[in-house]
Amino acid sequence: MLSVLLNLMCTGFFLVLRMLAQAGSHDKPSLSAHPSPVVVLGQRVELQCDSHSESDFFKLYKELGDPIPEVHERPFRDKTLLGPVTRAHGGTYRCYNYNHQYSNELSSHSDPLKIIISGIYKKPFLLVPYSNLVKSGEKVTLECHSEIMFDIFILTSHRKRIIKESCQHSAESHLGGSRAKFSMGPVTRDHAGSYTCYGSYNQTPYEWSESSDPVDIKITGLYKKPSLSAFMGPVLMSGENVTLVCSSDHPFDMFHLSGDGVPRGHGLPAVQSHNGTFQATFPLCPVTQAGNYRCYGSFRNSSHAWSSPSDPLCLSVTDNHRNLHILIGLSVTMVLVLLIVLLYSCCYAKKSKSREQANECRLSLNRQDPEREDVQEVTYLEFDQRTFKQKLTTPISQIPKEFSTHPSVYMEIRKL
Repeated sequence: MLSVLLNLMCTGFFLVLRMLAQAGSHDKPSLSAHPSPVVVLGQRVELQCDSHSESDFFKLYKELGDPIPEVHERPFRDKTLLGPVTRAHGGTYRCYNYNHQYSNELSSHSDPLKIIISGIYKKPFLLVPYSNLVKSGEKVTLECHSEIMFDIFILTSHRKRIIKESCQHSAESHLGGSRAKFSMGPVTRDHAGSYTCYGSYNQTPYEWSESSDPVDIKITGLYKKPSLSAFMGPVLMSGENVTLVCSSDHPFDMFHLSGDGVPRGHGLPAVQSHNGTFQATFPLCPVTQAGNYRCYGSFRNSSHAWSSPSDPLCLSVTDNHRNLHILIGLSVTMVLVLLIVLLYSCCYAKKSKSREQANECRLSLNRQDPEREDVQEVTYLEFDQRTFKQKLTTPISQIPKEFSTHPSVYMEIRKL
């Protein structure tokens, strides 16, 4: 009988414990950090404990890490504020329901929450080796580099500036520093977002470096492609302005432009045109080099999820200064040639007219005096007597009757 009684008592005791545990599990609170469990050194973080029970008070304690006297076992309503945080605030926290009237009552504790203190070390660099525009279904690799020899690197994804998830890889030596590669894929819409990375050491897992600059991963190919066109055509002079128009019959909220596979600036809101299509205009000024351009469409609630790219638009750029010099040179040459031709034509016309007038005058004189046709022209050559000593043999009858007072000798030469 005694053994049976003991068995019943033990069974009852374990049943009571199980019932209490189930009740506590149902009333299990949840602990969260706002805006993020990764807190920059010197800033503040708000911890919130939620529960389905009617208890208005909670208690917070630090499970792992250095104890924090100001928060340990201190009752609070829903929320409590930590900070400005130091390295000592890093650790694992839990909260539980607290009722001062029934302080001995069993209560379930929340799941652990890690609070990380960042900004302890110099920030690393996050790189995408190829392009941050990744087609749905393909793979992408992100590389985190640092001049510091870290033990581990942590990659975090963000949504609305809140860390959604994180993963870590062991660091490897690289060019005097360290690095880690994070491969993702085949990518889906869920992989779209902003990414950062941190460096840390195994001995101090709650102390991270400063955050790297963010890298935005855009997942493309999720919607129908838009079309891209250029005002004034795709051939431009260097330094000329051009406007590109991205349009679609799909009701996109935003349009994005990329040049040679790299996104250019921020997206522009779509505007519905009179013909019912949606479009956005991208001014490029000034254009100095040729390139291939594409555009994409997206929606505001998923700004990192893009459509398929438009067909490529190739902009050709010519050197306007060189062409201008060539045109000016050709124009000046043509003007000079034209002036020379005109001057030659004028001179030739005047000379021809003078000859015609002389011929007409000669013909007129000949008609008036027919005897002039028999008159022979005589040319006189004058010789200095000091150099011409020969005896004059010309008949006296042929010597001119009038002589010059100058001591010269004249010789008559008939022209044949």
